[in-house]
Amino acid sequence: MSQRIPSALLCASLAAGVLHGESSEVPLALNLPTGDMMQFWDIGMAFTHRFDTPAAGHGKDMYGLDGYAYPAFGFDFGIKPIKGLNVMIYRTADNKTLTFTLQQRVFNGQYVRVTLRAERFDETVERAETPLGTVGISGAAFQAPMEFFLGDFGTFTLVPTYLSRTTTQEKGVFTAGAGLRIDITDKLGVMTEYYPRPSKIAKTFKAGYAAGFTYKTFKHRFTLLGTNTVGTTANQVLSGDFGGGARSTGRWSLGFNITRTF
Repeated sequence: MSQRIPSALLCASLAAGVLHGESSEVPLALNLPTGDMMQFWDIGMAFTHRFDTPAAGHGKDMYGLDGYAYPAFGFDFGIKPIKGLNVMIYRTADNKTLTFTLQQRVFNGQYVRVTLRAERFDETVERAETPLGTVGISGAAFQAPMEFFLGDFGTFTLVPTYLSRTTTQEKGVFTAGAGLRIDITDKLGVMTEYYPRPSKIAKTFKAGYAAGFTYKTFKHRFTLLGTNTVGTTANQVLSGDFGGGARSTGRWSLGFNITRTF
């Protein structure tokens, strides 16, 4: 009996370590935030990459891979003393945008999960007026990602968002992105997202979308997607007017995300 007790404690400790590692997840789907979070003092990393050249119907330019691309890199930190709180910092190449984010989970039920998120963004390029709008702007995004779990089928996501400033609007706009994730296995899934044009944005701008699949290993998640938007932050994807707005449906380009938990 005395030998079984240490063995049982060792097995329990290893199991707890595995659960601890699996419980932390970087809160990123395709472009929209999720209700996931880093637990305790865990650290997450996100690397995103968006190709600018549309994936044409031929391989002359390797379906857009030969063109210019916008990479971005960031970290997500769990804050152990305040359960559900994460702090994130993220830097993108497009307009040299730096974002600082606080995200707090406020409800985690069996079928619904709700999170509050506040994001400050600063485009550190020199402020200038361009034919596509103003660059070098700063502002904030306030979001409430809501996830509805569809049993073992998947998850529907709704992200009501207020943006204090966009490329063409100095006054704030309201919008709401939506997403659907279908779990094929516990590691493999497909995802789609829709980004409507906010009502204050001119009708010449189009709605955005993204679709892709994701594969999860022990601590990595790899996501490959196609989208008619180029950005990755809230003010880029949900504003509707960033970089001239989303392209037409047929002019989508490739991109990928890689996340890692530590």
